[in-house]
Amino acid sequence: MNWWLIWIIVFLVVIFGISIISSRKVKTADDYLMANFSLGFFPITGTVIATVTGSAALIGAAGKGFEIGISYFITSISFVSFTILFVAILTPTIRKLKLYTIPDLFVKRFGKSSALLPALIIGLLYMTPTFAMQLVGMGSILSSTSNISVTWGIFIGFVISVIFTLMGGMFSVAWTDTVQTIVILAGVILMFFLGLNHIGGVEVLKNETPKHLFNFFSIGGKELLNWFLVFGPFYIVWQTTWQRLSAAKSTKVAKWSVTTGFIISGFISFLAVLIGIMALQTLSTSTAPDQVYTQFLVDVFPAALGGLFMVSLLAALLTGATSFLLSGAINIAKDIYQEWIAPGVEDAQLLKVSRISVLGMAVLGLVIALFITDIITIYQFALSFTAVTLVAPVLAAMFWKRATKKGVMVSMVGSILVSMIWKLSGTPFGIHEIAPGLITSFLLLIIVSLYTEHSADEEVTSYYFSLKEMKDPAEDAIEEKTGS
Repeated sequence: MNWWLIWIIVFLVVIFGISIISSRKVKTADDYLMANFSLGFFPITGTVIATVTGSAALIGAAGKGFEIGISYFITSISFVSFTILFVAILTPTIRKLKLYTIPDLFVKRFGKSSALLPALIIGLLYMTPTFAMQLVGMGSILSSTSNISVTWGIFIGFVISVIFTLMGGMFSVAWTDTVQTIVILAGVILMFFLGLNHIGGVEVLKNETPKHLFNFFSIGGKELLNWFLVFGPFYIVWQTTWQRLSAAKSTKVAKWSVTTGFIISGFISFLAVLIGIMALQTLSTSTAPDQVYTQFLVDVFPAALGGLFMVSLLAALLTGATSFLLSGAINIAKDIYQEWIAPGVEDAQLLKVSRISVLGMAVLGLVIALFITDIITIYQFALSFTAVTLVAPVLAAMFWKRATKKGVMVSMVGSILVSMIWKLSGTPFGIHEIAPGLITSFLLLIIVSLYTEHSADEEVTSYYFSLKEMKDPAEDAIEEKTGS
């Protein structure tokens, strides 16, 4: 009896049942894309954990633990610390602006034309490749538990992700994420302890593991800085977080749920790195990094129990896939279609376009997935080029009144060109392209803004300071309903 497949089938039946129920709640585009701004602590926390803990945080982290050891934990330190700081400072402002997407911020502050490039960058340069990463992970799982090839596993993952996302939107994503988070946490924690027992205990791990894998500084300060910059600044402009902050029912819920979700996600990522280090005791050193987690899982667990926890990994990948599709669809439907093609579009048509956008992105992601060979490499690319183009303009919109549209546009184009040239030049001095890209972005924005005037369609303000005394609109609505 193939317990691996039985558990996976049971999991799929359960989540599709949830999505069918959720689909009945979807009447408007707001329902589909933002769960009508009504989510509480547990669904927000659950969807953050399940989305962050995808291919990169489990499969990728285990692979890097296997290759470079504990040093890779710098990425968790980076994304957790940047996110906590960002959420603590900017959550009230994001909610007061009631932003669906990051390009929404550009439209409000710098005018419609400034938002097109960010929409394309987020929807195509980040969301689509990262969706593809989840497909690769699903292909790896299905090939590990059955006789099908990775390619056919990718196709099956594609079909499952598209159907699930098209049906329920944010309602189904958030609530299934909450259920999946429990399975993910239980699976990773149990795998860690059973894996430790499987290899012979702490002493074996300590004595048989190459010493440099437990030395945090073994890869050198420059490489640690590279990893820190690749994973940290990006999370300031990770649209998935912005979407969760806006979809929460209050500012307090938004702050605490997202913060809690990222702390737990960092812990899971740390365990995944340790699992990768453990796997060296049983797997061949020639094992492909993207196969380490799934192969070690199969080794550690008896099939009857292991199938349940293989589901935890499939859960993480599926929820990541659906979240990336949904976030990217918002960019296409609202920031491109509604802003540029049909400004007066009716809600029913916008809902239809949102679903068509999901399908279009999924097909493009499928094409990318068939050519991916290294999950972390593609993730670095997506994170780096998104961060270098968007971090400086977003911070300027929030904090610097003097920033101009011309400064923002030159900053975005100039920074991505510099990053690409740096990358094609072989990353001189061993410095990752994100560092010169970010420096270029900030310098160009400041210099060009100081030497240019504001455009007629700009709202000349710094939102963080100008909205400081304004109440959260969602909390005003709650007070009106309760009569308080």
